[in-house]
This record gives sequence, structure tokens and C-alpha cells, in this order.
Amino acid sequence: MKSDQEWILWGRKDPLFAVASWKGRDKDGPNPWSKAEFYSLGRSDWIDFSDRWSAYGFAKEHCLEIGCGAGRITSQLAETFLRVTATDVSLDQVQLARQSTPADKVNFLITDGTKLPLPNASISAVFSCHVFQHFNSTDDAARVFQEIYRVLIPRGSICIHLPLFELPSSPIRPFLRLLLQAWKQAGNFRAMIRRMRKVPLMRGLPYERTQMQKRLDALGFSQIETHGFCMRSDHAWHEVLFARKDSPSAIADKRMQLSSTVSRPTYLTHKLQE
Repeated sequence: MKSDQEWILWGRKDPLFAVASWKGRDKDGPNPWSKAEFYSLGRSDWIDFSDRWSAYGFAKEHCLEIGCGAGRITSQLAETFLRVTATDVSLDQVQLARQSTPADKVNFLITDGTKLPLPNASISAVFSCHVFQHFNSTDDAARVFQEIYRVLIPRGSICIHLPLFELPSSPIRPFLRLLLQAWKQAGNFRAMIRRMRKVPLMRGLPYERTQMQKRLDALGFSQIETHGFCMRSDHAWHEVLFARKDSPSAIADKRMQLSSTVSRPTYLTHKLQE
């Protein structure tokens, strides 16, 4: 993914600020992050996510973290799950994350998530925070979700932080969608220029709620839920998406229902012709 280049640059330039981009907290700013503050922030954020994920339900055997960064939440995952596999595209970020996590519980992989070097149905839960907003496009995100589905065990669940939005149901909806596409294209052009100049870019890719739910449903996810809440660390509104991989029996039931729905009009047509 093109956005990998930007994150690799951030990992080299200012890994802590890249993850928690608060005004004035960059390494050359008036109040740069200390490691103690940074990892304390991770503990606070994990409480917000885990409280809601626990209410939804997740298994604690083996967690996959997409985009671990410097490990501010990875260390919290290691305290919650029996095993953790943490991924990131930045070697600099991963080297920092290794320093804050137990080596016997956490395995790190350098990957963008579109081709995970993991067996099918080997992960019980997937977590990601402040990552999908940095992707180049929602199509890139769809490829990552496809891999997540592959490695999840049946009934395994996901907790993904996403900047979600909804377009109003009105006659101007198509026009608003065109404006959104133009805005995204302008952002991609800006990203291309900054990449050419080797200047790191902080993205903010939005996801339309209804489209994401449809894409996940098409992949085979079920019990898709989105929840908004005010995070205690930055006092800002955040959205999180929960979903579960269907069991083989549930998938079979869905296919039977779809087959029945598709064949019904043909049956009715024959009856009318009689």
C-alpha cells in the first residue's frame, strides 16, 4: 500500500507523535511525549476499548493486532490475552514496541496486513486502533478485512477503531458522495507530492458506515455493530466497529436462505404461467 511509505517515514522521524499526534507533543515541540506518558495513554485507551469489547464478547486465546506502532496498547493486550501477534509496516516502531512487551507472549511481524503470514483460522480476536484512518483507500482496508476474516477462528471477533460517518438520506446524497470522492482524490494527490518530497503525511481517511457494514457482511462477518464514545484520554468522540466470523453452520444457513430467496421468483413465475 502507498500509505506504508508514509508510516515508515513517521516511524523514523517521530514514532511516539506519529501514534498520538497531539498538538505540541512532537519531539521538537514545547511538550514532547515521554515514554512514561505515552504508554500510560495506552493503558487508558485500552480500558475504553476493552470495556466495550468485553460487553460484545471476545475469546482470550490469541489476539492479532493490526498496526501496533510503538506498542502503547500491545503491552495491554499481552496482559489480557494468552498470546499476541502484533503487526506493523515500520521496523522502527516495532523495535520500540519490543522494549515494552514480554517477549514470551508477543510475536511481531513486519507486514501491512494485506497478506498475513498466518494459517487459516488461527486467531481468536483482532484489534486495531488509529490505523485504518492512515490507509490510502477503503479498498486497501477491504483487503485487510479479507485477511482478517481468513485468519479468524469461527465465532472469533474483531474490535476495529474507525473514523465512521453517515451521508444523509436526501436528494443531495449523490452530490455529497461526489464531493467526498473529490476530497479523497485531492488528498491522494497531496499525499503523492509529500511522498515525492519524503515528507511524512498524517492521513484521516473516513469510512461510510453503511458501506462498511455491507462490505463486511459480504465477506461473511455477522453481528456487525458500531459504537461511538468519548475517549477519556483526549475527550474526543471515537467510533469502534465490532463483528464476528460466522460459524460454518451459520454460513451454510445463510447460503440456503440466499438460494431460497433467489429461486422463489422463478417458482412464482411458473405458477403464474400455469
